[in-house]
Amino acid sequence: MRKHEKMAWMPILQIIVFSTVAMATSTDPLAIQAARNTYTTDSISVDGADFKFRKIGAGSSITVPLILLNHTRGNLDSWDPELLNILSRERLVITFNNRGVGSSAGKTPEAFQFMADDAYKFIKAMGYKKVDILGFSIGGCVAQELLINHPEIVRKAILAGTAPKGAESINQRNPKIVEIVTAPNLGMDGFLKLFFDPSIQSQTLGKEFWLRRSSNGYTPDIPVSKESATNQALARSRWGNEKLDSTAYRGINTPVLIANGKNDIMMPTENSITLFKLLPNAQLNLYPDSGHGFLFQYPKIVGADFNRFLE
Repeated sequence: MRKHEKMAWMPILQIIVFSTVAMATSTDPLAIQAARNTYTTDSISVDGADFKFRKIGAGSSITVPLILLNHTRGNLDSWDPELLNILSRERLVITFNNRGVGSSAGKTPEAFQFMADDAYKFIKAMGYKKVDILGFSIGGCVAQELLINHPEIVRKAILAGTAPKGAESINQRNPKIVEIVTAPNLGMDGFLKLFFDPSIQSQTLGKEFWLRRSSNGYTPDIPVSKESATNQALARSRWGNEKLDSTAYRGINTPVLIANGKNDIMMPTENSITLFKLLPNAQLNLYPDSGHGFLFQYPKIVGADFNRFLE
């Protein structure tokens, strides 16, 4: 056992202040991990509905897998291949479409609590008794419901670009943002406006991500339907309108890493700070010159930080 593994994990506040110029480097070829990825999409029955999923990094010696919970209108193709490859270097990473999302069957629930229940059933159906979770955006809200209602199954949690229950700001977005979010086809331009900072560097790295995402090696997933996206929006609205129960958060003793970009216009960054204050065993990472999609903008650095926390 390494020396640092004997130490108790301590909650800290970590504001990332490295040079953004140094981060603006080209990405490594995805072929580095190609030999370890099967590039197959599988399915498993959950309460009579087929849930589609992908496994990345199968064969890892770490027995606790990392389950990823996606953002609004996100499907299996929405994750950054480079980030997945970094996260899967030492552990099994599983992405999946929750009920009714993309290629998964069923009707998407209108509340995050029920989405979390479905995620819990998916994890149990996969045969896992303990997992790590990474919830991004509304996936972070689903992750919070897992921590509140199914804490026994979560070893560690990462809450990326998300907000606590009762965060009014998530329902107070600029009408122009709402117009882009609800457009029939988001496209690269809309995605860059929502997920990346207006700076030249952030937009450039956002375009690099968009190219990586479209060449992930898998047969393309089915786009998220209008009905599913509408139900996700309803769940988000209800989440913001619910009363914050700080006692529920204080009871979460699971180690949590909270992470976000400095200027998140989708789930305003102050919500991440609020989450950090609410959770007794939390660490906070904020990344410069970035927005909601910070984890896709800086996959190498964010992936390394996530791995360090999980280890």
